[in-house]
Amino acid sequence: MTASVKPKRSSNICEGRLFDFGSDWVLCSFRLPTSMPIPLAVVAPSNIALETWAFTGMTSRANRPICLMLLRMEDAEARASLAREMRLVVATHFHLITVATTPPEPADGIDLNDQKVMAEAVLSAVTPRNARALADPIALLAPTLRAVPLPKSAPEIMLGSEPTEACTVSGTDVPNYILFDADAGLRLTRVATARLTFSPIPRMDLDLEPLWGAKIELPQRTFLVGHGRFTTARLRTGTA
Repeated sequence: MTASVKPKRSSNICEGRLFDFGSDWVLCSFRLPTSMPIPLAVVAPSNIALETWAFTGMTSRANRPICLMLLRMEDAEARASLAREMRLVVATHFHLITVATTPPEPADGIDLNDQKVMAEAVLSAVTPRNARALADPIALLAPTLRAVPLPKSAPEIMLGSEPTEACTVSGTDVPNYILFDADAGLRLTRVATARLTFSPIPRMDLDLEPLWGAKIELPQRTFLVGHGRFTTARLRTGTA
């Protein structure tokens, strides 16, 4: 996400909570100031990076909305810093804010609605730069992803004999990645090549390159990921 407004050199202090999200990740949660600043980057410490963010509680009248930030620790020093009380300085589209944090809590303490919002934000944020690194956060949020409803307009996916190596998907909106989910676990694959057919029915024949995860024989759910969004796909039995 980009913004053309240069943050002003002022700082507001917010109380934040951290949650463990894997070996190199934490989720930071804090109530938004009334100015509703959009986070752009972590300014300090410099070895902690903002990967993606989301707002929750935007319709709540009882409390201010919550900002959720997925933070990546880039080295052992960053992990040590977040293990104790510290302050994060965050650049926003409006001004700098400081988030005073306490040591990370277990991820199961995250509000269920916040988990849902972050599951959607994290999967939508997958790019070539972070696809491998996001394995821990995606796996942790898998139970929430499984609850994502299948839209009526969901594309249809026909799996090949090796489902995580090739498949056919209806439509022509080529995804960048496909996430397979089964009892054995998750497996993220990159779309290596795509062959489009427009007649009589538009479809895409995709060759896939596994990036991480368990070997899956029969996926129960699939998610098409790319272009800053994702969608669930409707599974169809047969051979692609």
